[in-house]
Amino acid sequence: MKLNRYGAEACIIGEVKAEPQGIVAMRTGFGGTRIVDMLVSEQLPRIC
Repeated sequence: MKLNRYGAEACIIGEVKAEPQGIVAMRTGFGGTRIVDMLVSEQLPRIC
């Protein structure tokens, strides 16, 4: 992907793990972990 000019600045933003199953978690800037809640109602993009 990085060899293509459109992907030159591509980077890894996550990984898939077997456990915990069915959970989306993110690592905070302070090194903690937070569970990302499922979207409810209209599925609007998450703009952070």
